[in-house]
Order: sequence, then structure tokens, then C-alpha cells
Amino acid sequence: MPARNTPLNNVGIRLSIGPARPVAREALLVALVLVLLPWTCRAKSAKDLLETLRGMGHGKFLFGQVATWVHNENPNPDHPSNWVRKVRDHTGVLPRYACITYDFEDNPFPDLAWNRAVKAIHARGMIPGVYTFWANPCGGAWNDPCASEAIQDPAPNPVKAHFYAQLDRMAANLRWLKDEGVTVVYTPFVESDDRNKWHAKQGSTNVIELYRIVHRYFSDTKGLDNIVWAYHTTQRNGALQACYPGDAYVDVIGKSAYGSGLVFDEYTWAVEKKRSKGKVIWWAELGIRGRQEPPRDCLDVWRKLETTFPELAGFVFWSDEGFYNVVGNRNGTELMTHPGIVTVRDGRQPDKN
Repeated sequence: MPARNTPLNNVGIRLSIGPARPVAREALLVALVLVLLPWTCRAKSAKDLLETLRGMGHGKFLFGQVATWVHNENPNPDHPSNWVRKVRDHTGVLPRYACITYDFEDNPFPDLAWNRAVKAIHARGMIPGVYTFWANPCGGAWNDPCASEAIQDPAPNPVKAHFYAQLDRMAANLRWLKDEGVTVVYTPFVESDDRNKWHAKQGSTNVIELYRIVHRYFSDTKGLDNIVWAYHTTQRNGALQACYPGDAYVDVIGKSAYGSGLVFDEYTWAVEKKRSKGKVIWWAELGIRGRQEPPRDCLDVWRKLETTFPELAGFVFWSDEGFYNVVGNRNGTELMTHPGIVTVRDGRQPDKN
């Protein structure tokens, strides 16, 4: 993952609903049908969504895009700074999956803005993803050291209290989404092995337990069942196995891949998890070239999946800068309209291919 930038805090978000007006009974029925039809293609539960993801791969690959990270991107998918909007402006097509990051470090937006953005992604026929970028519970910056093993201590302590306050905050957001009928692919810790982040500095055993704490708290204590649980690591070889929280805690196994290699080193291990345990595997972060490299043919992603990684459900392009994704490379529209790439072609409903 690229270095984190400082977000700009005063980018507005506005959602509006027009005034109601009386309509004839027949017109009302037609309107209800038009409203309800798109929902027939959307997952109504975590089980449904997981089955949708399991249906990807082998020539039918999901196109994903990180909509917002922790810079100045407005969570509203119609805002010009949002990467869903940028991708659609560039290609005329929406991703099938789009991910919103809740940034608890700098808090550039109120939680309701993030929640409404996730709901808006869902309403447009995209699969919503959610990241949490936790504030350092030891009180330092996101990349400062933290003795985060204190979170596991049964006795009360300030580090544990700080983290659980964030857990309650995030649980409330996921509850809001559940009440609105929205199921999400949720990643508690972005790149579990990334030692730049506080959560990874204490090693793999600690971050595994942190992941399990979040899972147990949301699932068992808070009763949140609108979550498909995802984890992913950097592209470092061996990281997937080293940081794996366990079959009982993970639905989606992801790997980062940056640069010209389009790598997935633990592919054989991940495919075994898919076949024996029903796990979904994908490129959770994909950046297809570096800043100084010339524009690349986006169709290379399709070719790599088809020839080398056919078991992957698909990929999620990183945001940060256009050189990572379709915005700054060649044949972006051709990739998004390829018959084997699953997107949202009409802006409302997912493809039926």
C-alpha cells in the first residue's frame, strides 16, 4: 500500500430527496415495481453476498475499486473526488464492488456521511466494501508503535478502553447499515502485516488476535450478521499464512499486488482454502504500475487472471493516484466492458452475465 497522505477535512457531502407529490394508484404501482426490481439482483444477507462472490472466477471476474482511502476523497460516490465517480467519468461504467474507508485517525467526515455513502453504493447495484482505519489506541499517530497486546488483557487499561470505544463506534455504523438492509464486505485491518501501521508492529500473533477480537465483538456481542469478513496482507511472500486469523473468522482472503508483476505468491495455498473451506480469494489491492512507469494495458489484468490466477474472484484497484488503475492507463474502458469482467453497466443494476 502507498504512503498515507493527510486528508483535507472540509469537503462537503449532501444528499437530497425531492418533495413528495400525489400520484395515481396505477402510477404508484409502476413506480414501486421500478424501485424494487434492481434489488432482486442484490444480496439480501451475508450468506447471499458470499454465494455471489463464490460464483466469481474462471472467466467471470469481479471489477472492484477503492472508492475512498484516507486522503480528501468525499465518500459520496457522485462527488468528483470519489474514485467511483472518477472511474465512471473515465469509462462510462461503474465498478461491481466499491470500498469506503472509515478514517478514525483524522475523522474528515461524520460517520453518517460514510454510512450514507455505503448505502448509496449498495443502491446503485454495487457490492459495498468497508475498511476501518483505526486510530492508534496508544494515543500516537497511525504509524507510531503501540503495545497493542494490552487490548487482550482481561484487566481494564487505557489502550483497551480506547480501542473498544472505537469498536463501539464502528459497530454502531454497521448496525445502521444493517437496519437499512445493507450487507458489506468488511476488512477490519488493512494489510495485516504492514509494519508501517500500529496494528502490525507487534507481529502476526498479535494482529491475528486483534482481528479475532473485532470478529467476536461484532458477531457475538453486537449481533451483527450483515458482514462478509475479509482480510488481506501486503504482497510479501508468506504473509497470508502468517497472518491468517483462521477458517472460522475469514470469508474472503485477499492479497495486495503492486507494479508490473501482478503477483499472488500464495495462490496454491489460497486455492486450497477455496476448495476445502469455501473461501473467496482475490486481489484485495491492485496497482498495475508505478508512478514513473509508462501507462500500461489494463487488459493485462484480464490476461493474468485468465491464464495464471483463474480461481481469483476478481480484483480491487487501489485509488490514491490514477496510475494505479483504469484512469491512468490504456484500455480502461475495454477492460470494464470485457465480457468476462463483472461491472455495473447501466449505473443501477449489476450485469446479468
